[in-house]
Amino acid sequence: MRLRQLAGRAATRLTALLHLDVRFYGRSLTLMSFGHLSAVVRGVATTFLMARWLPRETLGEFRYVLAMFGIAGIFSMSGLNASVIRGVAKGDYGIVRAALKRIALVSPLGSVLLVLAALERHLHGETTVALGILVAAVAFPIYSLCGMYGPILTGKEHVRKLVVLAVVNNILFAACFFAVILNARGLLTITLAYFGFDILIRGAYTLREVLALPAGSQGKGHLRLGSHLSAIGAFQTIAYQLDQILLQRFFGYGTLANYSVAMLIPEQIKDFINSITGLMLRRFSRRDETRSLVRATRRHFWTVFGLAGFAAAAYAVAAPFVLPWLFPQYASQVLPSIVYATGLVGLASIVGVNYFQAHDRIRSLWTFYMANTVLQIGTNLLFIPFLGAWGAVLSRTATRFMSLPFSYPQGKTDTSPRSS
Repeated sequence: MRLRQLAGRAATRLTALLHLDVRFYGRSLTLMSFGHLSAVVRGVATTFLMARWLPRETLGEFRYVLAMFGIAGIFSMSGLNASVIRGVAKGDYGIVRAALKRIALVSPLGSVLLVLAALERHLHGETTVALGILVAAVAFPIYSLCGMYGPILTGKEHVRKLVVLAVVNNILFAACFFAVILNARGLLTITLAYFGFDILIRGAYTLREVLALPAGSQGKGHLRLGSHLSAIGAFQTIAYQLDQILLQRFFGYGTLANYSVAMLIPEQIKDFINSITGLMLRRFSRRDETRSLVRATRRHFWTVFGLAGFAAAAYAVAAPFVLPWLFPQYASQVLPSIVYATGLVGLASIVGVNYFQAHDRIRSLWTFYMANTVLQIGTNLLFIPFLGAWGAVLSRTATRFMSLPFSYPQGKTDTSPRSS
């Protein structure tokens, strides 16, 4: 009991000091840590076990298939997730069906792109890789629709339910995928299992949540934000996947595998910190844009900057011991992985980005993301052809540092209150 009282007083003092609802975010992060732990289990069943058991070339080929699938993500309309969170937070449930219709209309274009990518690999004599990409092409439209349960539950702030579903999803996926790797280690089988299991589990979740929604308006007022974010996301997707494509083209699948291992754990840390972004968007969406909100948001920006810096420093200490233990054949990737992890401080941008989304600051969103895209593509083309995997590491790290100022929370020129 006394420990609980001390924790309560500490939370009260931290809330006053940081101007941040420490109880809410602390409770949410604690819950989400279980979901993230299950995601680590899922990662063990996919990348971790494949990195240890599969030939370097096979791992590189699978990462290439995922990279092409990621490129096709320009047609997944992923920006509509923010529209759904924002709309559901305001009680507009019609945005969900409107978003699903838009995704169903656009996502087949991603399949067309993947079929062309498969044809290109086939013409280069890589038939197995081509078949893997064709599997991704068939899965793409369904996969794009199956993740909608997450934004729905986030908009409702049903954190506990979201975490429970994530844990069940990740554990089931890990068990099924592990069984596949034990019995068959070919690229085509792995690709079929990877997309098939995810579609079955997440599709069931999404169908249940959508059918349980009450009637609502058409959600057109929120689609504008999602349409802009999806257009921005198209540029971001190309920039984010380009380094892996360039590595494969210039240096082969082995170098791509090295880079994948170097970025693996820092990306897990990034995903954990990013897990709070939907809840942050929901909270910002329910508050008026005032001078006091801008000041509070800036304090949140520096808080996340400090936490991300601490995470990067902790990883730099642990990596020399953890990485060689997990991946003995990739021990040379310790230093690149540590350098890559320094870019985690760029996660402070999630505060500004969610503030811009909540208050319909479309111009600020375009400024940040286009700066990020130009920097990412420019440094990819500058570094990767000459430095290989090291060039990809330096490119992403430099981009995160240089684009951070563009996400610093700014109020409108007239800082009078207005409803979001």
